[in-house]
Amino acid sequence: MNTAKIIKMLEYCGMSYKNIQPEISEKIVFINDKITDVQCFLRIKDNEMTITFRGSDSRKDWIVDSKFWKSVIPYNNYRSKIRVHSGFISTYKSDNIRGKIQEEVEKNKIKKVALTGHSYGAALAILCAVDLEYNFPKNDYEVIVFGSPRVGNKCFQKSYNLRVFKTLRVENVNDLVTKVPFACMGYRHVGASLKIGNKSSFFIPNMRSHTLQNYYPSILRL
Repeated sequence: MNTAKIIKMLEYCGMSYKNIQPEISEKIVFINDKITDVQCFLRIKDNEMTITFRGSDSRKDWIVDSKFWKSVIPYNNYRSKIRVHSGFISTYKSDNIRGKIQEEVEKNKIKKVALTGHSYGAALAILCAVDLEYNFPKNDYEVIVFGSPRVGNKCFQKSYNLRVFKTLRVENVNDLVTKVPFACMGYRHVGASLKIGNKSSFFIPNMRSHTLQNYYPSILRL
């Protein structure tokens, strides 16, 4: 994962906040679930797919984000100790999201999948990556996310890292969203962390550092 690849994924994240995408040679499938208010773009070329989840941009998204007080078993395996953020998993599991993505992976005979997202979109990308790996284990997966919150507990972290080891979380050191849900509640980050930016004078995280506009110049300086 070089700087050029990281910047490319960041630019996909930026474009995901708009419904109209630039004219490019790839086939683009836009998924817009009006029930959960989740949007994502599938870029398909040959047997490769890039999945970009849009971050929080509506009141409904922020309500989902706030549900970190409750963690749940993701797929009804009650013997498992894995727990994940209830809001993130409930929206991802929608047939209009999860079902459509899996349908496109199967229909297009996809062999390589790259996933990205910013903020809430990063959390959905992480859940999608491990879910796809479980259902399509022969494919190659790579994840680069920005400003990601924590998604699950330590058991989820361990399972995820074994399945999707090529995962990079780009994290502005002052980004408040990367600090929640809190570790004291049992939540853990997945993948490898690339920390960017300079700590503020008083080491106080903030939302301004969470914007893509603040991520871009710091990544260019890598």
